[in-house]
Amino acid sequence: MLIAGLVLATAGAQAQTSLNSPPAPKKSARAGQAASLPLADATVERVLRESGEIVLDHGDLPNLAMPAMTMAFDVGNKKMLDAVKPGDKIRFQAEIVKGRPTITHLERAR
Repeated sequence: MLIAGLVLATAGAQAQTSLNSPPAPKKSARAGQAASLPLADATVERVLRESGEIVLDHGDLPNLAMPAMTMAFDVGNKKMLDAVKPGDKIRFQAEIVKGRPTITHLERAR
């Protein structure tokens, strides 16, 4: 009896929360998160077209809990491989995509 009362009370609280909750945003949480990520500074070390990676000497990446270092990143769009060359100064965002650090946004530094 006590368990049934707790289940009903919990269900009622969940229903009340759902009724009082604001409508869901139209953009996905991931889209909002990507827009709020800061751009990190980097220098292109190498472009590895065969493996679809760009090697960057980059600053801290707080969203990945990664300190400054030189490493290879996958690219979210293969066109990024043609947009840069070694020595270019860039600003970028990276996220973990399919378990791998991936550049999701890239632009030339000003």
